[in-house]
Amino acid sequence: MITRRDFVKGVAGTAVVGALIEPGKNETLVASCGLYCGACPMYLATQSKDESRIKTMMQQFSASKMNWKMEDLLCDGCRGTGQLAVFCRKCAIRDSAAAKTKSRLCSDCSDFACSRITGFNNDGMVHHAEVLANLKQLKAVGLTEWAKMEDARWACPGCKGRISWYEAKCPKCGTARSAKLFPLKA
Repeated sequence: MITRRDFVKGVAGTAVVGALIEPGKNETLVASCGLYCGACPMYLATQSKDESRIKTMMQQFSASKMNWKMEDLLCDGCRGTGQLAVFCRKCAIRDSAAAKTKSRLCSDCSDFACSRITGFNNDGMVHHAEVLANLKQLKAVGLTEWAKMEDARWACPGCKGRISWYEAKCPKCGTARSAKLFPLKA
């Protein structure tokens, strides 16, 4: 059975192209937990309509016992109004933030940082390990500014193409990922 960790690491090597996220949409890509959906491999594959990347995702999951369908992998972002990837559909963090805060963000919760979010931060997934720092920064600078900062941070330093959480280099031009991103474990 393929795990989420193996999936994210496996899909990272396939191509994702595109420019910076369109203005005004950035805010919906800020997940309640402090992740930036604009760097998620499933989001990037869906939005770029990259058939080879979507096909690779399907091949990885069809080899597992999960028996997911294409629509299980497609995503329009955690706080958007469209489809959600299967991993994010039943999210206790998002549900809790929606119930407790008008903004639907953990950074605005009176219980921040609760055990749910600290556990998520410390679950061993490299991209989860920055959510506490992200949420603190989000609270300090505000939603709009933080979303712009993240969009710029996850852009290729060479061509401004999109880089996902586990890509070591830009799939569009081959430029190494920015030092502003968390280091990838070997």
